[in-house]
Amino acid sequence: MAPAAAPVVVVGAGAGGDAAVDSIRAAGYAGRLVLVGADPHSAYERPLLSKGFLRGEVAMERVFLRPSDSYAGLDIEWIGGHAAVAADRRRSTITLDDGRRLRFHRLVLATGGAPRALPGAPPADNVFMLRTLDDAIALRAALGGVERLLVVGAGFIGAEVAASMRAQGHEVLLVEAAPVPLGHALGERVGAVFAAVHRRHGVDLRTGCGIRSWTVRAGRVGAVELTTGKREAVDAVLVAVGLAPNLEIARQLGLPLGSGGVFVDASLQAAPDIACVGDIAAHLHPVYNRRVRAEHWQVARHQGRWLGPGLVGGPRPYTELPWFWSEQYDVRIEMVGHVSGFEQAVWRGEGDRPPFAVFYLAGGLIDAVLAVGEPKAIRFGRELIAGRRPVAAERLASPATDLRELARSPA
Repeated sequence: MAPAAAPVVVVGAGAGGDAAVDSIRAAGYAGRLVLVGADPHSAYERPLLSKGFLRGEVAMERVFLRPSDSYAGLDIEWIGGHAAVAADRRRSTITLDDGRRLRFHRLVLATGGAPRALPGAPPADNVFMLRTLDDAIALRAALGGVERLLVVGAGFIGAEVAASMRAQGHEVLLVEAAPVPLGHALGERVGAVFAAVHRRHGVDLRTGCGIRSWTVRAGRVGAVELTTGKREAVDAVLVAVGLAPNLEIARQLGLPLGSGGVFVDASLQAAPDIACVGDIAAHLHPVYNRRVRAEHWQVARHQGRWLGPGLVGGPRPYTELPWFWSEQYDVRIEMVGHVSGFEQAVWRGEGDRPPFAVFYLAGGLIDAVLAVGEPKAIRFGRELIAGRRPVAAERLASPATDLRELARSPA
């Protein structure tokens, strides 16, 4: 692709956007390249925010992916601390919150998402969300004087924060509307395992309930009433009830929306001159032949890294499977693939305690593998997913089955 008068503009300077500008430059694009981000900080490793950084074990400088001045060394114009607020497809322009208007030759949207609000939650001084580095800094600073933390939502962010706070000696009340944590995505049995892990570490986990009312005095929440009728005193609150993809710019550009994001083809293109990566990309994945949208930091990073050669040399299908990890206490969780309405969850292990692996099947095919203390299940599960051939559930479940042989045996 020859340099053009209008630049390549990347909107969103997190994991996906940062990786995209790096890969575009590395692929040989010599034209003007602009990276725009609402966050005033250069890109950082978001998974650390709910774990090592929040616990004070990881210093600030270790959170960043690169020094902010390294963009200049790559001839990348970084516009930090300014959000894109408007877009015009006909004029090929993006407008920033300070009124600046940028023309683009090619556009990459990596706008990510924002934490979902909890209806009824008051705007109190001790009510927090956790998405950005500044969120984590504020939460970490506030927790010094907190004895009991209320976490609303037992998804991965809520569960990781609960684990981090227990490790620091705080009391944690973890409230989840579903019968078990993560059950809607990973199944009741897996959810029950994680519920047991948290209770074993002293978390006061309440499932099947929510917050009915809040007691606020002098701008701070001091207590809540649960939908079970119980009143609970708390010193601070973290709301972690999911992510809302940032789709406004895509909407203004007239891009096709669905599956909670922007419809992109196999090569992550939403239009001939616009690509999307990360949380907003509803990707027509070549392995599954269906839409896959994954809200994981690692997925955004990998998609951004892959984008450069395709943008410079021509579209190419993105075939990497989603992958992510989580740590809660001494339990490391890995998952590869994408679960979407699985029909069968095949358990491989000697019970409901680690180590174990779970294979998620639909139509006899493996769509995803979750593993706790079973790295081989992730390694060879990736090959089994990509192979897209039926595998007998009893063979997956049997510890006598060699997963390497199973993955590499002829169909």
